[in-house]
Amino acid sequence: MTLPGAPAEVPQVPSPTAPKVTWPLLTAAGLALATLLLTEGTRGALGLNLAAWTALYLGVVTWRATREGQPPSREGVTLLALAALFGVTFTLWAPTPDLTFLNTLALILCLGLGSAALRFPGLERAGVLDGLGAALSSGLHVIYGLAMLLDRFPWTHLKPAPAAPRTWGRVGVGALLSVPLLAVFAPLLAGADESFARALDALLHFDVNLDRPIRTLGHLIGWLILTGGLVYGALLAARPSLFPPAPREGRLGLIETGVPLGALAVLFTAFAARQLPLLLGGALPEGQTYAAFIREGFGQLMTVALLTAAVLRVAYALSTPESRRRPGFHALNAAVLLPLTVILASAAQRWVLYTQAYGLSETRVLGAAFLMWVTLTLAWLAVTLWRDQASRFAYPTLLLGLGTLLVTTALNPAGLIARVNIARDLSGVTNAQRTEPQRVNAAELLNLGPGAVPVLAAHLDVLTDCAPNPGASGVPECLSHAALVASLRERYAHARDPRGWTLAYARARQAALKLPAAAD
Repeated sequence: MTLPGAPAEVPQVPSPTAPKVTWPLLTAAGLALATLLLTEGTRGALGLNLAAWTALYLGVVTWRATREGQPPSREGVTLLALAALFGVTFTLWAPTPDLTFLNTLALILCLGLGSAALRFPGLERAGVLDGLGAALSSGLHVIYGLAMLLDRFPWTHLKPAPAAPRTWGRVGVGALLSVPLLAVFAPLLAGADESFARALDALLHFDVNLDRPIRTLGHLIGWLILTGGLVYGALLAARPSLFPPAPREGRLGLIETGVPLGALAVLFTAFAARQLPLLLGGALPEGQTYAAFIREGFGQLMTVALLTAAVLRVAYALSTPESRRRPGFHALNAAVLLPLTVILASAAQRWVLYTQAYGLSETRVLGAAFLMWVTLTLAWLAVTLWRDQASRFAYPTLLLGLGTLLVTTALNPAGLIARVNIARDLSGVTNAQRTEPQRVNAAELLNLGPGAVPVLAAHLDVLTDCAPNPGASGVPECLSHAALVASLRERYAHARDPRGWTLAYARARQAALKLPAAAD
């Protein structure tokens, strides 16, 4: 009953429910099972299995998206293709430890961001915050993606019709559902009671092993969670990012952004003027140590360059469209970027001086790659600022970073470091930065991985032509011929599971097997 004058009741419209679909969960389950088959029993070895899985994932999700009438975006396919390329790097080469970590992060980023952008074009025009939001959202998808796939699965279709006359078919469904239950609970009960385990063994005529099925089941569930999150982001998510889009229009005028940019330009110009004599001199300044001037200075200058790119991009985002197009804004950007080129040249000179003094190392190779990426990033930023298109800065910068990482991996840093340092030892390199020849450290080269093994095996006499010394850092500064041969054989002489095959390990094994046995 409604009282006089009271508002009439408004009928509640039920919220639409998401349609139930079968293929996303089946796709994730198939990919999880493929992952288990490619990795189980390989002891964590990544190689051909990783390349095969990334290529399989790329093919499956793009095919499913196309079949459902959702053409894959160019950005999503590009990032997933880059993920497949990173998978190939683990197959062809053996990256150094730090490079392996960076390649793994890049692979995860390409898979997550590529999946999030697969059905949503526009990533090439997205800002830095939008790209970060999509990347973080792809990580969150792994947490709840599988639950969403389970919720969207049409479970009611699995129920047999109440009046179905096919009793044997219904019994078959029940028997099929009993298999996973018995596979889980029987080993658990067998592990709890030895007599029950013996009874099962006598009944089924096979050993009941608790650890292996539980471990395999745990791996399968873990892979299912991972693939479920990726598949949900690629095929079912309503949008690429869970976070609201970043504001596009700034509110600051030329004066508000010009004052801090002008101050930064003055600071950079003063520092660049101080560095010019050092650049022309090409030597370590008097009274400076390598640790202070080169190693720490290089990292600080790289931080300055990277932060400057962020500052210029933020200044562009905060400025009004009118102030962005004014000549004064372009002049301020140029005033910051021009002295920054001298700063980059100073960083490059410090890298060269350090390499001339101490040869190559993994850190120095990665430092050179980082310097190259920052230089290309700043050049691209200058172009976008000049054209008033800085909104297109983030995505190409990401591709430049991924491409730099791929090129660095393809150069085989482990073999490059070994060749350069051994050549310096053989030629007795001396220069203004090093007055005494540097001896190569076999133990450090050995820790670079299989990529350096062919070079080590070809120069055993050089690497072991020294008096054994444990070294102050605990890393042996010299290994005997027998110790080096034994270490190479122990690490690389055994055969590897074909699923974890890599070209670098195959070459290392071939080189290790050819080594003659040496006596102490």
